Amino acid sequence: MKKQTSLVLVLILSLVLLISACSSSAPAPAANGKSDAGSSNVKGLLADIKKRGTIVIATSGNNAPTIFPNEKNELVGIDAEWAKIIADHLGVKIEWKRMDFSGIIPGLMTGNFDIGLSGIGVTEERLKTLDFSEHIAYDEVVAVYNKKTTGINSPEDIKGRIVGVVTGSSNGDAPARKIGGYKELKTYPGQAEAFHDLQNGRIEVMVTGKMLAGHWIKTEGKDYMVSPKGLEGRKLAVAMKQGEPDLKNAINEAILAAKKQGKYEEIAQKWLGSTFSQ
Repeated sequence: MKKQTSLVLVLILSLVLLISACSSSAPAPAANGKSDAGSSNVKGLLADIKKRGTIVIATSGNNAPTIFPNEKNELVGIDAEWAKIIADHLGVKIEWKRMDFSGIIPGLMTGNFDIGLSGIGVTEERLKTLDFSEHIAYDEVVAVYNKKTTGINSPEDIKGRIVGVVTGSSNGDAPARKIGGYKELKTYPGQAEAFHDLQNGRIEVMVTGKMLAGHWIKTEGKDYMVSPKGLEGRKLAVAMKQGEPDLKNAINEAILAAKKQGKYEEIAQKWLGSTFSQ
């Protein structure tokens, strides 16, 4: 009887020790109540971002209403809203790097920045060298001109005129060159500079995105109008270097979760006064 009792005690003690060992090896929950299990599996650029605690974002910073400075010189707009959503999801802070739009894509390709947010359109040409997230906005190409100007119904009517575009832009530079036939094509580092020359008569018409043009006309260019017809509707998204699946997946998780909460429509209403057509 004593032998049986001793055997039972040994078995119970062994079971207790086994349970204790298993419990101590289980991952502890994070301070926010979520498990950190799997975080060690994060690789590549996403791992670097989490380690340093900041995400470096390239932008022109002068592309209202997608991204522009407010009276405190803080970057605001559609892209700034999505930047915060992404950074919050990753648990990191934002470090903005402002530059001419033409420098963003080359900088992403060489790894100088983590992502690009500056009203960047998704095009077949850009997909050859960059990767893109789920779309965060939708825009189309239009012509902007003084209300006194006649004979312009779409961007295709720039032929024979002095035209302004932002260097390297998919909603201005690329379509204007594709249309061709202009008298002169002037390029600018950002939308603000191009609109300034339009007001001063240095260019006759500007080719740009509809939502950018609409915001400018509403706030500054009341004597100007957008062409009745547009071209090449396209999605805008977060641009990033190719070969970073973990980063792309994490950014898409943030965007899709926000869309489920109605943020896509909410952000459009806030900055455009209407929703995106797609």
